[in-house]
Amino acid sequence: MKKQLCFAFATMVCGLAVFTSCSVDDNEVILHPTAVLTFEDKDWTGGANYVGEANWSSLIDKVQYGGELLYPEDEDATIYQWDDKGNTNLAHVFTNGYFDLAYWGGGQAISNYIEQDISSASYTKQLAIPVATGHNGSKNFCVHNGYASYPGAPLPTLHFSDNKARVIDHMYVINTSYALNDMTNEYTTFKNGEDWFKIIATGYDAFNNVTGTAEFYLAKDGKFVTEWTKFDLTKLGKVMKVEFNMDGSCQNAWGLSTPAYFAYDDVAVQLY
Repeated sequence: MKKQLCFAFATMVCGLAVFTSCSVDDNEVILHPTAVLTFEDKDWTGGANYVGEANWSSLIDKVQYGGELLYPEDEDATIYQWDDKGNTNLAHVFTNGYFDLAYWGGGQAISNYIEQDISSASYTKQLAIPVATGHNGSKNFCVHNGYASYPGAPLPTLHFSDNKARVIDHMYVINTSYALNDMTNEYTTFKNGEDWFKIIATGYDAFNNVTGTAEFYLAKDGKFVTEWTKFDLTKLGKVMKVEFNMDGSCQNAWGLSTPAYFAYDDVAVQLY
């Protein structure tokens, strides 16, 4: 008879972390301890952010389109950025794809905007989601905008600000209200049941070598993601950064015609 040894323990890391380990001879299964990026103010651990406040909510622009945080007009403005320092250590900086520091050049912006009437969700409501809360009833979440519109175009990334590679276990994702409107309104070129829309995540190591890719369909086979859904990122392996691209079957002369947006929340990072 084989001898089996199992143990489990739990603790809290900035609101949520579960430590579990189990070793069963040849069939070893280990669930690593995780820290979770929640975007909730109660879980902020990073000191002052780039606007001088010690919370996530100060990184939410006062309007969804044209605000001073996401579309700065001051030539001396600091580019939008955030850092989950002291917890997951995941961080993000806008790509500055059009050299004007703005969100339309690619980025991931903190939001708490809700628009459940997707028929009214144009680009002016680009930071809104079609459900009442963030994942698990939370207030805040993050909205990605950007895709590879030309070869070599900079893509929004998550990186570890402490320069330690880790496995990003998963995140929860959902379509934005704006993207859903575009795919379902009466004038859309998106053919329900035929067309598709997806996220492509690519991991990189410290030498900028690709560690793996993972994909998640936000629309496919006539179904749209309208609830927070888990996106498994473990196949990327241990990474220093993850690059996010968007792709879809609806294309025009300038590239992807579906708005290149998705929202995400509760990013779990394995700790070692």
